[in-house]
Amino acid sequence: MNFSQIHKDKVGALIFLIFSVAYGVSSQDIEIPFFAEEDAFNSRTLPIALAILGGATSLLLLILPTSSGKEASVGEAFRGLHWKEVVLLLILMVVYGLTIKVVGFIVSTTLFLALGFWVLGERRIKVILLISVLLVLFFWYILSQLLDIYIDPGSFFYFLGGV
Repeated sequence: MNFSQIHKDKVGALIFLIFSVAYGVSSQDIEIPFFAEEDAFNSRTLPIALAILGGATSLLLLILPTSSGKEASVGEAFRGLHWKEVVLLLILMVVYGLTIKVVGFIVSTTLFLALGFWVLGERRIKVILLISVLLVLFFWYILSQLLDIYIDPGSFFYFLGGV
């Protein structure tokens, strides 16, 4: 097989396979509290399952034939992609990771989703705000109220006098 001539779906699947393997390997570094070591579901379970599912899916995409059967060069496979949006979303993810401890889950996740929708082309402010706020509040309710998982409100909340 000539690697300079490969279908763009195969390039994506190969990148996803590499990412899944790296994610699976790095998930082994997640610490498990001593009281949860024997549990069937612990902090490593979901990352390992995601790595296995991602690896299996990408392997299937690599093995199965492409729909068009037409192969293209690696350069052609990456031409025409929306690189500006990709870079902006990556920047948003980094900023989200840096701000979540400061402004808290609700504010930072709402801003991340709203700006992400904007980057991806949604321009209706009402739709952006409605979906972002409702989705974040829904997940906050499930995590904090139903599953009883503590979600830190952020250091800015304490700075403003929160208890």
